[in-house]
Amino acid sequence: MKTILSLLVLIGAMTCPLFAGAAANHSQSIEGISNALVTKGGGAADVSRVAGKKYLFIYFSAHWCPPCRKFTPVLVDFYNKNLNRGDFEVLFVSSDKSEQAMDEYMTQTSMPWVALKFGHASVKQLKAKYGVKGIPCLVLLNEKDEVLASSYEGGNYVGPEVALTKYLSLK
Repeated sequence: MKTILSLLVLIGAMTCPLFAGAAANHSQSIEGISNALVTKGGGAADVSRVAGKKYLFIYFSAHWCPPCRKFTPVLVDFYNKNLNRGDFEVLFVSSDKSEQAMDEYMTQTSMPWVALKFGHASVKQLKAKYGVKGIPCLVLLNEKDEVLASSYEGGNYVGPEVALTKYLSLK
């Protein structure tokens, strides 16, 4: 839960001036980013989709990236097969060049998860925080804000499948 709340605080600080430089309680963090999450088609997403989960995958990807387009169907299949576990969610962080490209990518690949709005100010901060040097990159976080697995280990690219394998080993 701390992982998700830390992410929400980071995003909330970027979206709500009330949080800049101040400690916010959890309900304020969630409220502060309620307008920063979207679903395919551009609809607003409720922050509760990610707030109550034990694990959070952050998926850095883009429509224009051939390796991303190869991996995304794998992630969609994984998501659909494991959703019944009820303890994880995926947050898509786009590196697309336009909001239209991001939405097309989400729609064409049937992404069932939520995304950070296109061009959101916290995208760069998330990439820096999780050491994202390229895409596709999948980061698995636990409720203690610990990185359990990432496409980058020790600065080397090991691929997004590492995070999926780690998650499956947790139960």
